[in-house]
Amino acid sequence: MGIVIPEKVIYSSYQEFEEQKRLCKACSVGSDYNCVVCSDGCKEKPIVMVVGEAAGQTETEIGKPFVGKAGKLLRSKLNKFGFRTHNTIITNVIPCRPLNNKFPDDTKMVQECVNRWLAIEISILKPKFIILLGNQPLKYVLGQSGITSNRGIWYEHCGIKIMPTYHPSYVIRKLNMSDGADIEAEFEMDLREVAVAANFFHPENLTGVTCVVS
Repeated sequence: MGIVIPEKVIYSSYQEFEEQKRLCKACSVGSDYNCVVCSDGCKEKPIVMVVGEAAGQTETEIGKPFVGKAGKLLRSKLNKFGFRTHNTIITNVIPCRPLNNKFPDDTKMVQECVNRWLAIEISILKPKFIILLGNQPLKYVLGQSGITSNRGIWYEHCGIKIMPTYHPSYVIRKLNMSDGADIEAEFEMDLREVAVAANFFHPENLTGVTCVVS
């Protein structure tokens, strides 16, 4: 079973939703670092939503998702294929940094967080495409497991086209290994396929524009 997207939301605007999200103290995850990291990018009718796992140390310091080492890799790849701040929003399954960067094992707690924030955010923004980075988004958005066997496969849920792919931190860990080049190529291939479907990127145009999702 995948994420349940509510048809009606209690917030009058995305701004109100975000303000309440910043104040969230509903579970123990955010208490250790006391920082809710809200989404970054297009907050009005984005075409694509990118969903990671959770905030890390750099994210809690800066207050934006994916700004550390993995984030820099992700943003450079997104930029390469035409994802921009006017068409893409970047977020996480949980908006806080877990203790010692260990994603919580408490499935019920995470599910409640997803229902409270991510599901409602999707309902408000209504993206046409979602990119899932790693196993936790795959689990909590699509109800699937095994990113290696699921990456590169199109899914559709609640009318949204969804592409699972590797988490950029996994790509980085693999770079100096024998299969690192293949993993990076597959990661790029998945992002490129979404970019083509979203009409961000045309394969015949490889020059691109100098404009980073930041």
